[in-house]
Amino acid sequence: MKYLLIGYGNPLRSDDGVGCHVAGEFVDDAPALMGAASADVHVVSVGELAPELAEPVAQSERVVVVNASYGELPGEFTVRRVEPASEADGPASYVYDPATLAAWARGTDGKAPEILVVAVGAANCAFGQGLSPDVAEAVPSVLEKIAALFLSD
Repeated sequence: MKYLLIGYGNPLRSDDGVGCHVAGEFVDDAPALMGAASADVHVVSVGELAPELAEPVAQSERVVVVNASYGELPGEFTVRRVEPASEADGPASYVYDPATLAAWARGTDGKAPEILVVAVGAANCAFGQGLSPDVAEAVPSVLEKIAALFLSD
């Protein structure tokens, strides 16, 4: 597996589910966004990052993780590279951040792939399904950015 897209969050909490929403849309839009290279992308949608993801992460060259952010303006998004957490941080029984996931992936074979986080600003994380208008409007741009991240060398 060359590329891995992980969308995570709670789709029952409005914008908190943007990662899962983006993952689902990417499955449909990847051929148009990436052409034949879309066959190299494996897409996973999960409620939270967990140790079970360490193996598919370790088997990938590049991983993009998408989640809601409370540090961005609603509908705006940022991309940042994640370095594996240090061993001093120690593993927890559940992974809640991409840096720990990267460390666990490194532990499976001694190397960790490039991991990029796309953080999408959330407006509403109350109970409810569907994205707020600002976040929904940003989804096409997020999809384009993810395709560009996978296609860049």
